[in-house]
Amino acid sequence: MPAKLLFFPPTFPDETLISRVSRYHLMSGNRTDQSTFIELFGRAGFGLGAVVPPHIGELALRLPGDLDTNVVAIHWESTLLPAFRPFLGRSSKSPSPPSDEAGEGAGVSHLPRHVVGMSGEAKLCLSCANDDEKLHGAGYWHRSHQIPGVTVCYKHQEALISSCPNCRYPFQHANRLLSVPWGSCYQCKQRLSKAGQGQTVSELEVAFARYAHDLLQENMASVPPDILMNTYREKIRQRGYVRKSQIDLKSFQEAMIRYLGEPFIRKVDPAFSLNRTSTWLRLSYLQSALDLPITRHLLMGMHLFGTASHFHIEVQAMQNAGHITLRKKATQSHASQNMLRDEFRQKITKELKKNPTLSMEKLWKKQVRTMAWLFEHDKTWLNNTVTAGVSRETDALASKIQAADALDREGARQIEEVSRKLFEQTGKPQRVTISKILTGLSKPVASTAGNRERYPLLFAALDLCKETAWCFSARRILWALGELDRFEETITIGNIVLRSAVGTRAVEEILQFCGWDGEKLSKTTINPKLLLAKAGITRTWRGPSENKLGEFAGRGYVSKGTRRKKWAI
Repeated sequence: MPAKLLFFPPTFPDETLISRVSRYHLMSGNRTDQSTFIELFGRAGFGLGAVVPPHIGELALRLPGDLDTNVVAIHWESTLLPAFRPFLGRSSKSPSPPSDEAGEGAGVSHLPRHVVGMSGEAKLCLSCANDDEKLHGAGYWHRSHQIPGVTVCYKHQEALISSCPNCRYPFQHANRLLSVPWGSCYQCKQRLSKAGQGQTVSELEVAFARYAHDLLQENMASVPPDILMNTYREKIRQRGYVRKSQIDLKSFQEAMIRYLGEPFIRKVDPAFSLNRTSTWLRLSYLQSALDLPITRHLLMGMHLFGTASHFHIEVQAMQNAGHITLRKKATQSHASQNMLRDEFRQKITKELKKNPTLSMEKLWKKQVRTMAWLFEHDKTWLNNTVTAGVSRETDALASKIQAADALDREGARQIEEVSRKLFEQTGKPQRVTISKILTGLSKPVASTAGNRERYPLLFAALDLCKETAWCFSARRILWALGELDRFEETITIGNIVLRSAVGTRAVEEILQFCGWDGEKLSKTTINPKLLLAKAGITRTWRGPSENKLGEFAGRGYVSKGTRRKKWAI
């Protein structure tokens, strides 16, 4: 069994696996990429730019903790599997997956490696890299930028780049790690400019990138292909593309191409760019999965549903309905159809009397057979009857979501500002804690599980901006040195401990790690911000030797007896 790694950089929000491995390569000081591959995976270099890179189990085996838990975490946090997973559902008739696809891959037909015609590129947003460097201390590569078909950054609305702007040398090469944005280009040895590209991008490209990003964050489970196909069919049917009792897929395809425009679709879909459009949209099976590449799933989903959350709701509604497929029309007499029409109208009217705001989706859940018949034979009455309730519910839901999103974005911005002010306050240092940051917000938000789900950006920023005990101790030591000099006391470890209230062992570890000479520092003007930056200490610093000491105070404290038992194991 391979030895556990002494350290491996934790993932930044939306960071790819190749970005984490490349950061490890730079932090470890390895001379060659091959040394890093052998250290992490126990084998020579291979492609890490795949949708789901191979040999993740080898890396998970070398990380602390349970193997299966590590594999699931890497799949979910550092690969594109969450964006692909809804479209990889296995049919009930398909065979069980092989044993090496257990865990996160157990609910899907296969773990994807690449998309035909769209592989071998690493896409970067320069503005994101600049923002990440300010917020996290280092730029990195985002998963949402690597989704097939995405050509722009949804956040900054700038074109993504996949090669050096100076010499056009591609960022990604087979069996190699990435050198930018941390270092210089392999070829021309120049560092990337932090300024954006300034290229004009279309609104459709931004909308597609936003839909792809939201789908990645939606955390959808795998959807059986029959449910997915029926969800698409039902939405196409609602748009009116029906010929007799079947959907008119050809007419829908032509309308979708006209709406999105051929230039945009050519950028997104490789097959369309090669004029392979005869069966471009097809709702059929191939090896127990729906025969569509992810780019077409994303295009059709964006066109039919608008948002990833709406797509998720529609899929869940179809699943809750019991995997229903519409039955073929049976021949009925005119009299019997009138009787059925009156009976089904009464059922819908009764439901609407109980709750006038019922939407079409909720009526499908409550009265599936009734809604299916009315949709086929009495669609005008159904639409006119339900429209009022739908519009009211849609407006209320949209207003609620819009207010929550605005508070989420504004809260994340305020958290960064409040934490920065607390961190840069002069005088005796005060630790930047969650409670202090939340107190400084214009609108109080409690740290609860429900709020964390409701405001993901706010609490992600909160977790990144709070200060660790190690960083706070380093600031207290610098303050203590200045105080000892001001009161003309001797600079000793004991006096630093008394003045800073930091433990003796921690003071020694920090001074040794930072290379600080207490006697010399006390005779100069101490600039904590500059000294911490030179030592590589940020608010998320986990200490000089985390494996030995761990958290030495606060809620993260671990007793010495427990640590001894852990080391003995």
